[in-house]
Amino acid sequence: MVQTGDVDVMSREDGESVYLRCSRRHHHHLVCRRCGGAIEIGGPAVEEWAEQLAALHGYTDISHTLEVFGLCPECGKSNAESL
Repeated sequence: MVQTGDVDVMSREDGESVYLRCSRRHHHHLVCRRCGGAIEIGGPAVEEWAEQLAALHGYTDISHTLEVFGLCPECGKSNAESL
C-alpha cells in the first residue's frame, strides 16, 4: 500500500513505523509524540531547501521525507496540568 501511495509510512522518534492514510499530494507530518496523532503539513521552504542542496552537490532525481514532532494542543494541555 505504501508503494501504491495509498498510505504513508512514518518513523516515530522511538523508531517504530506508523502507517497513515494521507492525501496523495506531497506533504510532511506534524506528529504528537504522546498520543501519536498526526496532521499533514505543507512545506514550501523545505522543498526549496532540498532542491538547492541537491543542486549544490550535483544530485538529481531527489526525494525526501520530513516529520516534525511535538505535543498536540490536547496533550500539551495535559502535560502543563500535570506539572
